[in-house]
Amino acid sequence: MLLVSLNYDLLLKNASEFPPLYDLLFQSITASGAAENANMESLATLGDSFLKFAMSISLYHKYPFDSIGDLTSKRDDQVSNDNLYQLAMKKGLENYLNFNRLHFEGTEANWLPPGYKIDGKNSDKYIKQKPERKAFADMIEALIGAFLISTDYSTTIKFMNWLGLDVIPLDEHGKN
Repeated sequence: MLLVSLNYDLLLKNASEFPPLYDLLFQSITASGAAENANMESLATLGDSFLKFAMSISLYHKYPFDSIGDLTSKRDDQVSNDNLYQLAMKKGLENYLNFNRLHFEGTEANWLPPGYKIDGKNSDKYIKQKPERKAFADMIEALIGAFLISTDYSTTIKFMNWLGLDVIPLDEHGKN
């Protein structure tokens, strides 16, 4: 699908039924600090660019008479790290972020074999991560990037819409 033929009516009708590839999904939820072989950085860069592009096009169609300053302000609100963090929380994606580097032994140990339980004050390091809010925003952008390169524009925009991003402009009657 060429970008020149980006038509919102077609987007909703022609979306692929296939999810992104599993290796890309793992990469998109893995922060560089997790010390895995792949991480979200390149996918987040791609997703960030596509998010800004899709949001700009949507706002341009939704508010054709707004000034460039107003459109930019609206876009910046939608693509901000804080908004992406809020969307991740609303969709329950906080538990998917692979943030901490695993340590299997010693005082830094933060991994338990399946079925093991730790009681007491040390249990938090085994069950909780403490990432910054930006890590969740990066994860959202990386997921967008994963959808973009392994599915199609339609599916990616539907995913972004599912997240709560206003990328499909609707008129006052709810029609695109």
